[in-house]
Amino acid sequence: MSLAAAVEMARAGRLYPSVILHGGSAEERAAAAAHLARTLLCEAPTGERPCGSCRHCRRVAMPGEDGGFHPDFFVLERDLKTATSVEATKELLRPAQLTPFEARGQVFVVASAESLTGEAANALLKTLEEPPGSSQRHFLLLAPSQFDLLPTLRSRSLAVFLGGGERVGDEELEALAEPFAGALARLRAGEGAARMAAAAALLALDSWRDPRAQEPWERAAEVVLHAGRRQGLSAGLLALADDLLSAHRARVRGIPAARIVEGLVHRHLAAEGPAAALSGRRPRG
Repeated sequence: MSLAAAVEMARAGRLYPSVILHGGSAEERAAAAAHLARTLLCEAPTGERPCGSCRHCRRVAMPGEDGGFHPDFFVLERDLKTATSVEATKELLRPAQLTPFEARGQVFVVASAESLTGEAANALLKTLEEPPGSSQRHFLLLAPSQFDLLPTLRSRSLAVFLGGGERVGDEELEALAEPFAGALARLRAGEGAARMAAAAALLALDSWRDPRAQEPWERAAEVVLHAGRRQGLSAGLLALADDLLSAHRARVRGIPAARIVEGLVHRHLAAEGPAAALSGRRPRG
């Protein structure tokens, strides 16, 4: 669903209690959350929400933005280096046990929902499944991809896609692809052991710490295609890029990233050789 459609649902009072705002950049997700929150809390007539000038619209602001304090708008930012803890999540949810102070409802924003620990996600899930009271409460979950969230949260939320995120610049992509392209060239020269170097080059792109993060896999697929354009694309490279895009699902099941990448490289590049390149063939996507 688009953001515009979600805003229309919010105006009409039909927006799902839980909404995943995914795609786009972190700044775009924050701006979308603030816009939806103003729409939900605005006191103007339905068709004019958000008006931008009422007491609610003026005071809804994400951290770092200019604006006052709104007692019915809450934002949870990542409290640990790589995760959002269950303690911080429960603290965010505490006001949900109370009636709204000023507005007709409450809005809770989880700014890095992809970083929720399992316990934190379950605490949020319990509130979604057993909402306290009858007041309107909306939970906006911000993440690079909806698939960064646990399936149980996704199944109880409306996903709103904000478009593709920030693309890597050509110079940065070239630097990232250089080690993989070198390993690919050695593979095609008959050095079978270069498969390990190719896998290591992809694993060096990111810390890969968060098992639910999709971004490292997307970046790795982009690197594979970029290197293939330099060295010559092959069916194996195209298949490797495709599988990397869905490999985060295996990561969620507890399989280490290194094992996944090494397995995919071995599966798709084992046959790379002098005749592997597809002359004139363009990559998919």
